[in-house]
Amino acid sequence: MNKTQLENLIKRMNTPYEPEIRVSWEMESWKARREAEKLSDTALLPILEQIIDEHRGEGDGEREVRRSARFIYAKILSNNFDEKGFSFLLNELFTETDYWTIDSILMRIWFLDIPQDTKLSPLLNFAENANSENLRMILNVLSEYKNKGNKDAISAYPELYKKVLGKSVPLKQAVVDILQSHGIKSKADLDNQTDEEGAALYEDLKAGILEEYNISFKKLVSLLNKLVQ
Repeated sequence: MNKTQLENLIKRMNTPYEPEIRVSWEMESWKARREAEKLSDTALLPILEQIIDEHRGEGDGEREVRRSARFIYAKILSNNFDEKGFSFLLNELFTETDYWTIDSILMRIWFLDIPQDTKLSPLLNFAENANSENLRMILNVLSEYKNKGNKDAISAYPELYKKVLGKSVPLKQAVVDILQSHGIKSKADLDNQTDEEGAALYEDLKAGILEEYNISFKKLVSLLNKLVQ
Protein backbone atom coordinates (compact mmCIF):
# COMPACT_ATOMS: atom_id res chain seq x y z
CA MET A 1 0.00 0.00 0.00
CA ASN A 2 1.40 3.41 -0.98
CA LYS A 3 0.77 6.92 0.36
CA THR A 4 -2.08 7.64 -2.06
CA GLN A 5 -3.85 4.43 -1.04
CA LEU A 6 -3.40 5.25 2.64
CA GLU A 7 -4.78 8.74 2.12
CA ASN A 8 -7.76 7.25 0.32
CA LEU A 9 -8.34 4.82 3.18
CA ILE A 10 -8.23 7.69 5.68
CA LYS A 11 -10.66 9.67 3.56
CA ARG A 12 -13.08 6.73 3.51
CA MET A 13 -12.71 6.30 7.28
CA ASN A 14 -13.90 9.90 7.62
CA THR A 15 -16.86 9.54 5.27
CA PRO A 16 -19.69 11.74 6.61
CA TYR A 17 -22.76 10.13 8.13
CA GLU A 18 -24.89 8.43 5.47
CA PRO A 19 -28.52 8.78 6.58
CA GLU A 20 -29.80 6.55 3.80
CA ILE A 21 -27.89 3.58 5.25
CA ARG A 22 -29.60 1.98 8.22
CA VAL A 23 -26.98 -0.62 9.31
CA SER A 24 -23.44 0.27 10.38
CA TRP A 25 -21.65 -2.47 8.45
CA GLU A 26 -22.85 -1.03 5.17
CA MET A 27 -21.39 2.42 5.91
CA GLU A 28 -18.22 3.36 4.06
CA SER A 29 -16.49 4.53 7.25
CA TRP A 30 -17.22 1.21 8.99
CA LYS A 31 -15.87 -0.82 6.06
CA ALA A 32 -12.75 1.35 5.84
CA ARG A 33 -11.99 0.87 9.55
CA ARG A 34 -12.30 -2.89 9.19
CA GLU A 35 -9.75 -2.69 6.37
CA ALA A 36 -7.43 -0.66 8.58
CA GLU A 37 -7.64 -3.21 11.39
CA LYS A 38 -6.07 -5.88 9.16
CA LEU A 39 -2.92 -3.92 8.28
CA SER A 40 0.36 -5.15 9.75
CA ASP A 41 3.15 -3.89 7.48
CA THR A 42 5.48 -1.69 9.58
CA ALA A 43 6.83 -0.20 6.34
CA LEU A 44 3.62 1.85 6.33
CA LEU A 45 4.51 3.59 9.60
CA PRO A 46 6.88 6.22 8.10
CA ILE A 47 4.24 7.03 5.47
CA LEU A 48 1.61 7.50 8.16
CA GLU A 49 4.02 9.72 10.11
CA GLN A 50 4.40 11.86 7.00
CA ILE A 51 0.64 12.12 6.58
CA ILE A 52 0.27 13.12 10.24
CA ASP A 53 2.98 15.78 9.90
CA GLU A 54 1.28 17.18 6.80
CA HIS A 55 -1.96 17.68 8.74
CA ARG A 56 -0.87 19.47 11.93
CA GLY A 57 -3.53 22.16 11.64
CA GLU A 58 -6.11 22.87 14.36
CA GLY A 59 -9.18 22.58 12.14
CA ASP A 60 -11.59 19.69 12.67
CA GLY A 61 -10.72 18.20 9.29
CA GLU A 62 -7.00 18.20 10.09
CA ARG A 63 -7.60 16.59 13.47
CA GLU A 64 -9.75 13.89 11.89
CA VAL A 65 -6.98 13.00 9.46
CA ARG A 66 -4.49 12.72 12.34
CA ARG A 67 -6.86 10.64 14.43
CA SER A 68 -7.57 8.25 11.58
CA ALA A 69 -3.89 7.98 10.64
CA ARG A 70 -3.06 7.15 14.26
CA PHE A 71 -5.89 4.59 14.32
CA ILE A 72 -4.20 2.81 11.41
CA TYR A 73 -0.78 3.27 13.02
CA ALA A 74 -1.92 1.66 16.27
CA LYS A 75 -3.60 -1.23 14.45
CA ILE A 76 -0.32 -1.99 12.70
CA LEU A 77 1.46 -1.96 16.07
CA SER A 78 -1.24 -4.22 17.47
CA ASN A 79 -0.68 -6.72 14.68
CA ASN A 80 3.09 -6.33 14.45
CA PHE A 81 4.60 -4.46 17.40
CA ASP A 82 7.46 -2.08 16.68
CA GLU A 83 9.39 -0.30 19.47
CA LYS A 84 10.28 2.74 17.37
CA GLY A 85 6.71 3.09 16.17
CA PHE A 86 5.38 2.81 19.72
CA SER A 87 7.74 5.58 20.82
CA PHE A 88 6.46 7.80 18.00
CA LEU A 89 2.86 7.27 19.11
CA LEU A 90 3.69 8.12 22.73
CA ASN A 91 5.48 11.31 21.69
CA GLU A 92 2.40 12.34 19.72
CA LEU A 93 0.81 13.14 23.09
CA PHE A 94 3.02 16.23 23.30
CA THR A 95 1.90 17.53 19.89
CA GLU A 96 -1.77 17.95 20.83
CA THR A 97 -3.65 20.37 23.08
CA ASP A 98 -7.23 19.22 22.48
CA TYR A 99 -8.50 16.88 25.22
CA TRP A 100 -10.41 14.60 22.87
CA THR A 101 -7.47 14.24 20.48
CA ILE A 102 -5.14 13.36 23.36
CA ASP A 103 -7.75 10.93 24.67
CA SER A 104 -7.93 9.26 21.25
CA ILE A 105 -4.15 8.66 21.31
CA LEU A 106 -4.41 7.09 24.76
CA MET A 107 -7.28 4.93 23.55
CA ARG A 108 -5.14 3.76 20.63
CA ILE A 109 -2.28 2.60 22.88
CA TRP A 110 -4.40 1.22 25.71
CA PHE A 111 -4.52 -2.44 24.69
CA LEU A 112 -1.27 -2.78 22.75
CA ASP A 113 0.61 -5.93 23.70
CA ILE A 114 3.89 -4.31 24.72
CA PRO A 115 6.98 -6.27 25.87
CA GLN A 116 8.11 -6.25 29.51
CA ASP A 117 11.16 -4.09 28.85
CA THR A 118 9.50 -1.48 26.63
CA LYS A 119 10.24 1.98 28.00
CA LEU A 120 7.32 4.25 28.86
CA SER A 121 9.31 7.44 29.52
CA PRO A 122 7.31 9.66 27.11
CA LEU A 123 4.00 8.53 28.61
CA LEU A 124 5.23 9.04 32.17
CA ASN A 125 6.69 12.45 31.33
CA PHE A 126 3.38 13.47 29.77
CA ALA A 127 1.54 12.34 32.91
CA GLU A 128 3.46 14.83 35.04
CA ASN A 129 1.48 17.76 33.62
CA ALA A 130 -1.63 16.04 32.25
CA ASN A 131 -5.10 17.15 33.32
CA SER A 132 -7.22 14.99 35.61
CA GLU A 133 -9.28 13.44 32.79
CA ASN A 134 -6.22 12.38 30.80
CA LEU A 135 -4.55 11.13 34.00
CA ARG A 136 -7.38 8.69 34.62
CA MET A 137 -6.95 7.29 31.13
CA ILE A 138 -3.18 7.03 31.62
CA LEU A 139 -3.84 5.13 34.85
CA ASN A 140 -5.99 2.68 32.89
CA VAL A 141 -3.22 2.28 30.32
CA LEU A 142 -0.61 1.60 33.02
CA SER A 143 -2.93 -0.89 34.70
CA GLU A 144 -3.23 -2.83 31.43
CA TYR A 145 0.51 -2.69 30.81
CA LYS A 146 1.50 -3.76 34.32
CA ASN A 147 -0.84 -6.74 34.07
CA LYS A 148 1.21 -7.75 31.03
CA GLY A 149 4.38 -7.51 33.09
CA ASN A 150 5.80 -4.24 31.77
CA LYS A 151 8.43 -3.10 34.28
CA ASP A 152 8.00 0.65 33.80
CA ALA A 153 4.24 0.35 34.28
CA ILE A 154 4.62 -1.76 37.42
CA SER A 155 7.05 0.77 38.88
CA ALA A 156 5.05 3.89 37.99
CA TYR A 157 1.54 2.64 38.75
CA PRO A 158 1.44 3.09 42.57
CA GLU A 159 2.51 6.73 42.48
CA LEU A 160 0.07 7.63 39.70
CA TYR A 161 -2.70 5.68 41.45
CA LYS A 162 -2.18 7.83 44.54
CA LYS A 163 -2.03 11.01 42.45
CA VAL A 164 -5.29 10.23 40.64
CA LEU A 165 -7.32 8.60 43.42
CA GLY A 166 -5.74 10.21 46.46
CA LYS A 167 -4.93 6.92 48.20
CA SER A 168 -2.38 4.13 48.06
CA VAL A 169 -2.81 1.00 45.98
CA PRO A 170 -4.34 -1.81 48.11
CA LEU A 171 -1.56 -3.56 50.06
CA LYS A 172 -2.03 -6.98 48.47
CA GLN A 173 -1.96 -5.54 44.96
CA ALA A 174 1.19 -3.53 45.75
CA VAL A 175 3.00 -6.68 46.89
CA VAL A 176 1.85 -8.66 43.86
CA ASP A 177 3.05 -5.89 41.54
CA ILE A 178 6.52 -5.85 43.10
CA LEU A 179 6.78 -9.63 42.93
CA GLN A 180 5.69 -9.55 39.30
CA SER A 181 8.31 -6.94 38.48
CA HIS A 182 10.93 -9.43 39.72
CA GLY A 183 9.41 -12.32 37.74
CA ILE A 184 8.12 -14.10 40.84
CA LYS A 185 4.90 -16.04 40.44
CA SER A 186 5.44 -18.99 42.77
CA LYS A 187 7.33 -20.05 45.91
CA ALA A 188 9.78 -21.89 43.67
CA ASP A 189 10.60 -18.60 41.91
CA LEU A 190 11.19 -17.00 45.31
CA ASP A 191 13.39 -19.85 46.56
CA ASN A 192 15.47 -19.96 43.38
CA GLN A 193 16.57 -16.33 43.53
CA THR A 194 20.27 -15.56 43.72
CA ASP A 195 21.59 -13.53 46.65
CA GLU A 196 21.72 -10.42 44.44
CA GLU A 197 18.16 -10.94 43.21
CA GLY A 198 16.95 -11.49 46.76
CA ALA A 199 18.66 -8.30 47.93
CA ALA A 200 17.10 -6.28 45.10
CA LEU A 201 13.65 -7.70 45.90
CA TYR A 202 14.07 -6.89 49.59
CA GLU A 203 15.00 -3.27 48.81
CA ASP A 204 11.90 -2.89 46.62
CA LEU A 205 9.67 -4.46 49.26
CA LYS A 206 11.24 -2.32 51.96
CA ALA A 207 10.66 0.93 50.08
CA GLY A 208 7.36 0.03 48.42
CA ILE A 209 5.69 -1.90 51.25
CA LEU A 210 7.34 -1.62 54.66
CA GLU A 211 7.87 2.13 54.43
CA GLU A 212 4.89 3.02 52.24
CA TYR A 213 2.31 1.02 54.24
CA ASN A 214 4.08 1.12 57.62
CA ILE A 215 3.62 -2.60 58.31
CA SER A 216 5.92 -4.97 60.21
CA PHE A 217 8.38 -7.32 58.54
CA LYS A 218 6.49 -10.23 60.13
CA LYS A 219 3.23 -9.16 58.47
CA LEU A 220 5.01 -8.81 55.12
CA VAL A 221 6.45 -12.34 55.40
CA SER A 222 3.00 -13.69 56.28
CA LEU A 223 1.50 -11.93 53.24
CA LEU A 224 4.26 -13.25 50.98
CA ASN A 225 3.59 -16.81 52.15
CA LYS A 226 -0.08 -16.43 51.21
CA LEU A 227 0.62 -14.90 47.81
CA VAL A 228 3.37 -17.27 46.61
CA GLN A 229 2.59 -20.94 47.02
